[in-house]
Amino acid sequence: MNADWLISPHHGVGRLTFGLSPQAAASLAPLYGGPSPLMSQAHVAADVEAVIAGQGASMSQETIAAVRRAAQGLSNLSTQNLTKEGVPVLLEYRDGKLDGVTVEARHGQAHYDGKPVFTLGAREVLALFERANGGPGRYRSSEAAFDNIAVSLYNFSTTSLQGEVRALSQADADFRSRSVTLRRQPYWPADELDQFVTFSFN
Repeated sequence: MNADWLISPHHGVGRLTFGLSPQAAASLAPLYGGPSPLMSQAHVAADVEAVIAGQGASMSQETIAAVRRAAQGLSNLSTQNLTKEGVPVLLEYRDGKLDGVTVEARHGQAHYDGKPVFTLGAREVLALFERANGGPGRYRSSEAAFDNIAVSLYNFSTTSLQGEVRALSQADADFRSRSVTLRRQPYWPADELDQFVTFSFN
């Protein structure tokens, strides 16, 4: 196992540890790849206000408030890729400090608890993170969120509009797009919680 690709909840992935500055993350280019330009989301709040000014009359006050809350959550966010051999690692920064790391299935060396997460079957991976979470995950669409460890898995599962959850298999078109996102804090937008269902694979 390669310690540089160790998935560590509340810590990061390998040497990409939460709290790093963009400059410190860029210094890890020999390991994870060269950095793309830093993309700020500070413009989102202004963009949202422009939409509200133009279309606000057709929106409820509740919708306007929810959109503003979502935009405010992005105002201090910046993103960047570290790309090596065509495979990017997505980094998210809040207030200039590394706050989220996403690795994808092409990072076959990524592992958690001694297991290669992109080599195992999806059901096994979902059960593995559920045990680490100490309870079931929250599921919607292609996301499985484990709040206690602030980890989200994408395209390991699918959730129907009726709330039925199933693990993906290699036969599913989205299986190759699997990814794991680690955050310093769980992604828990209050206005989206009703979109999730709780489910256990254990």
